[in-house]
Amino acid sequence: MHEPHPQPAHFDDLASSPDDVDRLFARLDRAAVPEELTARVLSSTVERGTATRAVLAWPWMVASLLALGVLAIAGYELGASLATSDGLELVAALFTDYGLLATAPGDALAALNEVVPWTLVGMAAVSAALLILAVGNIVARAPASLRARNAA
Repeated sequence: MHEPHPQPAHFDDLASSPDDVDRLFARLDRAAVPEELTARVLSSTVERGTATRAVLAWPWMVASLLALGVLAIAGYELGASLATSDGLELVAALFTDYGLLATAPGDALAALNEVVPWTLVGMAAVSAALLILAVGNIVARAPASLRARNAA
């Protein structure tokens, strides 16, 4: 079918006389592969990855518990503060009658500013944001098999 290309005459001379590289390669031997190399590498990789994820998840778990505690305390104190004043009636009136905000927004916001403890609202908002961030990081560090099983 297909004839090989003719080789130059000096090619046979080159093939018969080894050079320095050929002599070096002739001295090389294959190194023996250690027993169970693949198993050792995979086991050390899997163990290290799981341990690292577990170590990194603990600070986020502590942060989420602290954020949940601060959110509960701030929410309770905010509710108690609004219940002891006219705050609940004012908040209910603002949510049911939007005309109050449309006709006199300055008066409505001034009355709201008098009854709402904004430091507690700020604490609740910051702790809720920290709680969302911590839970997201905990879920991201969960093993892939657990996330796949819960998604199904």
